[in-house]
Amino acid sequence: MDLIIILCAKYLIYIVAIVALGYWLSLSNRLKIRVAVFGIVTSIIAYLLAKIGSSVFYDARPFVSDHVAALFTYTADNGFPSDHTLLATSLAITVLFCGSKKWGVVFLAAAVVIGSARVLARVHHPIDIAGGLVFALIGGVGAYYLTPLLLVFLSKSKYGRHLVSLSNDE
Repeated sequence: MDLIIILCAKYLIYIVAIVALGYWLSLSNRLKIRVAVFGIVTSIIAYLLAKIGSSVFYDARPFVSDHVAALFTYTADNGFPSDHTLLATSLAITVLFCGSKKWGVVFLAAAVVIGSARVLARVHHPIDIAGGLVFALIGGVGAYYLTPLLLVFLSKSKYGRHLVSLSNDE
């Protein structure tokens, strides 16, 4: 069982990223641009919230604070929020809001599995996972409102018009 926890905690994020990339590559050019902008905005907001959150709240990792052995070697830094969960949830929210509800739910489930495995591996507390989830969700809500504005701005800018004209060549 420990091996499955370790694989999910350390490596499932790579599988999620590769599948998300494959999904993105399968989209039309117009949708690729929308998803890319949405994903970038989601990630920037989530990352900024994570940086602010980690500077305000310090949560020593379980193997440090609880004096338990982690299932794999990890740095003894601030565990809040979980970067793995933040990234996986940001990808899930992007796909959920911009593309496929089915794939978005699959990615969201994978984000929960990743976060849970990191708790079970004793490299995060549940609050770290919750922080990653919440910050990515807030990033997605922000992107939901900002992406249409950015796409309009891009369509009116010199370089954005070229990008938008490329997206019309489906």
